Amino acid sequence: MVKLDKIIGVIFDINGTMLFDGKYHVEAWSEYIEELTGVCVGAKAKREHIIGKSGKDILEYFMGCEISADMAEQLCEEKENIYRRMIARDKISLAKGLPEFLDYLDKYNIPRTMATSANLANVMYYFEAFDLYRWFDPDKLVCHDKKLRDKPYPDLYLVACKMLDIPPEKCLVFEDSEAGILSAINAGVKNIVAVTGDSEKPDVDNLKYIKACIKDFTELKTELEIKNM
Repeated sequence: MVKLDKIIGVIFDINGTMLFDGKYHVEAWSEYIEELTGVCVGAKAKREHIIGKSGKDILEYFMGCEISADMAEQLCEEKENIYRRMIARDKISLAKGLPEFLDYLDKYNIPRTMATSANLANVMYYFEAFDLYRWFDPDKLVCHDKKLRDKPYPDLYLVACKMLDIPPEKCLVFEDSEAGILSAINAGVKNIVAVTGDSEKPDVDNLKYIKACIKDFTELKTELEIKNM
């Protein structure tokens, strides 16, 4: 059990953690691949060649050739436009219980930020769509950057801790993927909550520092010992 009176900083992953949007990424890739190549992406191809794969890997598989990092970046952004249009159409919300938890962190002045593999365009869309300005400083977040290695490397979480000016061992991280959990562990984080509402439960049995697994943030009251700071 995590005692929040022992934690002085909180870091959130976004996709699959703060909002459950996994199916929209898969469907956006499917739609974009069909536009790009004329290939209709079936269920088997989605499982084997989209879910859990990097954008560059997805593109190279369906295009049948290698592409440069710059080209991959450009094409991925075209896919993200489709993704943003989809989640705006369906008006998805933040994970259940998350606004209340963020209000709690705000009430007790607990520093917080986000460390995400999402690109800046998506992150700023989330700020506008979900009014994240209420709880986060957009100048103190870490997102996809060509200068930073992606998860499971520790870069994103190391920079996030530095932005909060808090040592990793004093931070609590919320993550949904094994790569994200490993990224936090590799950065020195020792308090991690796995969020499973949008994905299969990560293989946490062999990972250190997992303090709880929750479906959404309504379960925090049973998994975390929350005390006034």
